[in-house]
Amino acid sequence: MIVLAQSITLIRHGPPAVSLRQRVPGHQFRQFVERYDAAKIARQSYPPQAVMQAVAQAGLVFASHRPRAMHTAELLAVPMPPIVDPQFREIEFPVDFSQHFRFSALTWTAIALTLWRLGYGSKCESFKRAVQRAQAAADVLEGRSQTAGSVVLVAHGGINRLIARELRRRGWRGPRSPHSRHWGCTTYCR
Repeated sequence: MIVLAQSITLIRHGPPAVSLRQRVPGHQFRQFVERYDAAKIARQSYPPQAVMQAVAQAGLVFASHRPRAMHTAELLAVPMPPIVDPQFREIEFPVDFSQHFRFSALTWTAIALTLWRLGYGSKCESFKRAVQRAQAAADVLEGRSQTAGSVVLVAHGGINRLIARELRRRGWRGPRSPHSRHWGCTTYCR
């Protein structure tokens, strides 16, 4: 019996065409998030060579169903069509604010994530549910790495962090937190 070396590489999508630096009034944050979720990768943004090599060596590639993740997989020249699954989508945090204050979308995101971690947001996925989804995603990646050897996930910063935490809890070796910048690429090994 041949035993393959197992690795799981988590890649964050490239920078979307919608900037998180733009100022948004709180009551329009939901519309911003909808535009962000529908966006592809910004023009003139190309993946680093090291990220392309990780994908080229993968036995199997998975991707979130969000356009920015699927477009990232396309730009990475994934050798086979990725397995697209909504369970790899970004975490869902509260996006409804009544305030008319204008902050950058990044600031609103930080506020929303803080409130989400504190349990606010009945109309979105809870932190507990996001952790359960990350555990299920880790099950899929771990299971498929047993036969494919090296698997890659092209997804999002928040869900990648939760998956990485779960992989380390299961004994996978790698950084405590995956690279969170756009095009960030982090590998976990058995």
